[in-house]
Amino acid sequence: MGIIARHLFPFFDGMVILLMSMFVFGNFTVSKKVLAIVMIWTLIVNLSALFAKKFYKPEMFKLRDTYTLFEALAVSAGISALISLIIGNGAITYLLITLCAIGIFIGIVSLRIVYFLFKKIFRAQKNVLIVGAGQDGKLIAEEIQQRPELGLNVVGFLDDNMNNIEDEDSTIPILGLTCDSEAVIKDNNVKVVIIAVKSRMNSDILTDLVKGIPLGVKVWRMYRFYEKITHKFLVSKMSVNWLFYDCVRKKALLYAYLKRICDILSSIAIMIITLPLSLIAAIGIKLSDFGPIFFTQIRIGKFGKPFKLIKFRTMYQDKVEDDYDEDLTEFVADDKRIIPFCKILRKLHIDELPMMLNVLKGDMSIVGPRPVREEVYDENKQTVPFWECRNWVRPGWCGWQQVNTNEPTAEERTGYDLYYIKHRHIWWEFAIFLRFVGRILVGKGRGK
Repeated sequence: MGIIARHLFPFFDGMVILLMSMFVFGNFTVSKKVLAIVMIWTLIVNLSALFAKKFYKPEMFKLRDTYTLFEALAVSAGISALISLIIGNGAITYLLITLCAIGIFIGIVSLRIVYFLFKKIFRAQKNVLIVGAGQDGKLIAEEIQQRPELGLNVVGFLDDNMNNIEDEDSTIPILGLTCDSEAVIKDNNVKVVIIAVKSRMNSDILTDLVKGIPLGVKVWRMYRFYEKITHKFLVSKMSVNWLFYDCVRKKALLYAYLKRICDILSSIAIMIITLPLSLIAAIGIKLSDFGPIFFTQIRIGKFGKPFKLIKFRTMYQDKVEDDYDEDLTEFVADDKRIIPFCKILRKLHIDELPMMLNVLKGDMSIVGPRPVREEVYDENKQTVPFWECRNWVRPGWCGWQQVNTNEPTAEERTGYDLYYIKHRHIWWEFAIFLRFVGRILVGKGRGK
C-alpha cells in the first residue's frame, strides 16, 4: 500500500468509522453533544487499535490482514463495552457497539477491495532505470526491491565509470553507458529514471540523458526518490541548496496558532484522562524508594534553547545519573538501576506523562523531534550533517522517528526529523499521535 496506506487509508478509514458510528448511534442518543462524544471516542479507540495491530504497515494488503482488522475492531469494541459497563449503560448499548464494529469492518474491507481493483486495472508495474551503478545507485535499488508494494521493477543501471562496470557484483545488470539511454529506455519500456551519480554530471552526460529520455518518462534525483519511498531524508546526500530552497519554508501563521492550541488542549486532556495513572505512579515511586517523585534534566529545545524536562523518576535515587539519556542507553530486563515497579511505567510511557507540563509551558509540543541532552546535541552537531536543523521546531513528546524505529542512529534520527519538519501539518500529526498511542498499547513504544 506504500504511501497511500500510510497517509490516505487512515483518513478514509476514519471517515468510515465516523459515518458508521453516526448512523448506528444517531437514533439512540439524547443530544447532538452526546453523539459527538460517542463518535470521537469511537474514532480514537478504533484507529488506535488499528495502528497498534500494525494494520497500516507498508506491505500489500493481503487476505490474512482481514483477520488483523477483525481482531483490532474486536479489541476496540471490547474496550467500549467495558466502559459502557462501568458507567452503567444497558444491553442495547452493547448491541449498538457490535453493530457499529460490523459496519466498520464491512466498510474498511470494501474500501480495500475498491482500491486494489482500481490499482489492478489502471496502474501497471513500472520499470525503473538507475543512472549510476555506484554506492548510491545500489542503495536506492535495494530500497526499491525491499518495497514490492510500490509496483516498481528495477531493470538495470547505466554507468560510464569503468570501475563500476568491471567490479559489477549486483544481481541487477549494467545495461550500458549513458549514451545508450534512448535504446535502453525503449527496449525495456522504462517509465522512471533515477539519477544516482555522486559527482556533478558533465555536459556530455547531461546531453546524452536529455536526448535519450523521451517525454512521459519521470526523472528523479536519487535523494528525492529516497525521501519519497522511505519517508525520511538521506542527510549524508543533502546539500545546502536543498536546505535553503526546500526546507526553510515558514509555515502559515494559522498552522502555528492551531498547533499551539492543539498542544494546550491535548496536554490538558491527557493529564485529566491519565490522572489516576499518575497518582498510582507517584505513590508507587514514593513507597518503593523514598526519594523525589520527579526526575528533571536539561534538554535542548527550539532553536537550541535549553529547558528543564520533567518525568517520573524510574531509577533508585542513589542510581540516578546526571548524564542519563534513555534514548541512548540500552536497558536489559533485569537492570538493577530501575525500580521494579517502574518497569511497567517505562514500558507504557507513564513515566513521561509529566512532560505534559513542558507542553503547557511551551517548551515542547505533543508531536515533534525527540529532545536530547546538551552534550548529545553538541557532539552530533559536529558529526551529523544538519543535526541542529531538527531544532527549528519545538521538540515533541512523540514524533515521526519514534513511530518508525526505536533505536535509530543519529543520522537516521535526523533524516526522520527533517522529513517531519518539511511535511508537517495538523492532520498528519494527529495520525502520528494515534500511531504512537497504538505502539504504547502493545508495549512497543520504546526500545530495550
